[in-house]
Amino acid sequence: MRSKWTLMKVAIAALTPGCCLPALAADVDIPYLKAPALPSYNWAGFYVGVNLGGGFASEAATTPLLGGVSINPGGIIGGAQLGYNFLLSPSWLLGIEGEFDWTSVQNTVIVTNPIATPTFDSDHNWYSTLAGRFGLVEGPWLYYVKAGAAWMDANYKVTNGAASDDIVSNRVGWTVGGGVEYLFPRNWSAKLEYEYLNFGSQNVVFPNVGSTIGFNTQVHEVKLGLNYHWFP
Repeated sequence: MRSKWTLMKVAIAALTPGCCLPALAADVDIPYLKAPALPSYNWAGFYVGVNLGGGFASEAATTPLLGGVSINPGGIIGGAQLGYNFLLSPSWLLGIEGEFDWTSVQNTVIVTNPIATPTFDSDHNWYSTLAGRFGLVEGPWLYYVKAGAAWMDANYKVTNGAASDDIVSNRVGWTVGGGVEYLFPRNWSAKLEYEYLNFGSQNVVFPNVGSTIGFNTQVHEVKLGLNYHWFP
């Protein structure tokens, strides 16, 4: 009965604008539509992840007799990273990140020369970095730069006739880079990053070959990464 009475009042109100509106409003339930909540993106806290990409080294071996020999090894890199982000403001982020990557970065060069015909082999075993990060946050997007210290482990092998040496060299340098990262729901993010590692020049003694050779090494890395975030 009430529903019929309500329908009659709706019809009357439609024919006579402005009449009986307070009474009509009391009987007609107007639905309230709540706007959907916007997703929130929290970049602060710890994260751990994996990465995979390519490493390309600009490396030269300098010998007393032959001068500079370009080796320029390249290959695949892959490993893991662990870091912490601190939000300076809703738009700016400061963080620290440690990374370790195994590599297949390698190359062999045979030098043909009237004095000697040595073979140079450079095999980079791993790279490691510890860097600070500074970034701009725009919702799910993070645009960042990074800089810090770098380490590498390499095997340098030189063969000249019957004489041969295979020397392990641990080196220290510096790194700078940058990238872009996207934060998905459920605490996962994906990143694309470029990183430059500079290890300068280091002399390596090859006792069997009877020579000291200087290796000047810079590495370019391009990699994709996947991180899982958890918050303090």
